Amino acid sequence: MQKVLIVIPCYNEERRLPQADFQTYFHAHPEVEFLFANDGSKDRTLEMLQQLTQDYPQAHVFDGGANQGKANVIRAAFRHALDHFDFDYIGFFDADLATPLDEIQHFMQVVEQKKELLMICGSRVQRLGSNIHRKPMRHYMGRTFATAVSRILCLPVYDTQCGAKILAKAAAETVIQEPFMSRWFFDVEIFARIILNYGYRSCIDQCFEYPLDTWIEKGDTRLKTKDFLRTPLELLKLRHKYHRKIKINQKKTR
Repeated sequence: MQKVLIVIPCYNEERRLPQADFQTYFHAHPEVEFLFANDGSKDRTLEMLQQLTQDYPQAHVFDGGANQGKANVIRAAFRHALDHFDFDYIGFFDADLATPLDEIQHFMQVVEQKKELLMICGSRVQRLGSNIHRKPMRHYMGRTFATAVSRILCLPVYDTQCGAKILAKAAAETVIQEPFMSRWFFDVEIFARIILNYGYRSCIDQCFEYPLDTWIEKGDTRLKTKDFLRTPLELLKLRHKYHRKIKINQKKTR
């Protein structure tokens, strides 16, 4: 069975972290390891996480020091994991568990069937039989964002920003070689770096969007209005850095 490690980025999660959900999952799936990455929390998050590690051997804590943002603390936690843990796949899920932990098994079932995958990522597709709850305005803004990102990446990707992704160890090691340029939209950079390091065709064939069964938007989003206002500038920066290189790479596959 493939070994998987899930990074949980945490910032001021003392009142928000659904500990009972994690504890239930720990009991049911002791084979899955977790690395809780504390991102300079100002409350008692670190102490709470340290208590979890005492009670559950598959729970570990990485203290990233001063607050550096989700992108950088995930990158730092991945680097730490690569140096200190044994695993085949590494991923990250948002601490609020908008994506339930049970989706990890769904992801890994796909991995077992498609062992060549570089990355599997959750996709919040509203469809019959799913339980996807998202505020209408955020949904519409997300679709606009996804369209712009698809043009930058030259990929038919539906949802780059879902906070649930799992990467093969080698792919993870590759995409974190350099710091991420974008604080919030680093997921776009993950796709771009896979294209540039493995090739456009490999990204098409070896990255898989999994339509989530459940995704419930939580009220305490960390992405504020000012961050939305920065989105056009962030997209322009991402386009400037990656789009031309991706187009060149894409042409090589034809």
